Amino acid sequence: MAASEQNVFFNKLTSAEKQSKLSQLASASKTNLVIWQKGKAQKYSLAAIDYVRSKDLIEISGKVDEKMFEKEVLASFELSGLHFFGKCKLTKMDSKKSYLLFDNDLFKSERRANFRLLTYPHQDVYVHLKIPNIESKDSNLVDLRTKISQTNLFNNFLSIIEEEGGEKKLDGYLRFRVLDISVTGTAIQFGEIEAELFDDFKKELGLMYLDFNGTVVEIPNGEVVYKRDFLAGDKQTKLYKAGMRFLNVNTNLDEKLSQLINEKLRSLESEFEDFLK
Repeated sequence: MAASEQNVFFNKLTSAEKQSKLSQLASASKTNLVIWQKGKAQKYSLAAIDYVRSKDLIEISGKVDEKMFEKEVLASFELSGLHFFGKCKLTKMDSKKSYLLFDNDLFKSERRANFRLLTYPHQDVYVHLKIPNIESKDSNLVDLRTKISQTNLFNNFLSIIEEEGGEKKLDGYLRFRVLDISVTGTAIQFGEIEAELFDDFKKELGLMYLDFNGTVVEIPNGEVVYKRDFLAGDKQTKLYKAGMRFLNVNTNLDEKLSQLINEKLRSLESEFEDFLK
């Protein structure tokens, strides 16, 4: 079972389920059986040709580095769209046949139905939110009273100017750091001054812009579903976190967001290595 912040769960199979899946692996006409050593980038694609149930041995064919024999390896295979992972030993019973000894637990992986990508601090992802027409604070960073027609917002976004300190500004909008994101919504971080602005937001946020590592995506609408405070790393600065749900997301936008997120998600093999730690 994976931690709550991970995007993948690994569920251990029972002994009967394990034997059933290994039997299916050996009898399937087409499978993707891959082995590798933990922490190594090199992976080997093999074919499963037989299963010795009494010893949990999968007979394999394919070229493998001789140095890997009699050592522990990690293995993964796919059956009917499901992915299975386990620790095993690459061994030879005689000079001609090679086997994988599955004498450890076997796991089935499951991605979260609505998996989230943790974007901070490794990804530069921001969301630009339209600010209501209110008087600005003395310490604000942008003029909250600026008005701009929404039909010209996207074109103006392409000509964003750099402010002092390297921060980018879009007239009439404030930029917030994204902590995590999925195709259905995002969570952002902000300070005490900006926190007051959320009390003035209506339920719907209106047109917003997502800057995903330099790729700009227009989000038609959204709503805040929660706001809570937490302490920063120095335990003195008070920060806030708000969760937002995207609204009016069509198929094209859903596919675009999925593509951006999937490109940054770690592979199932890497997730399994972390799970074993």
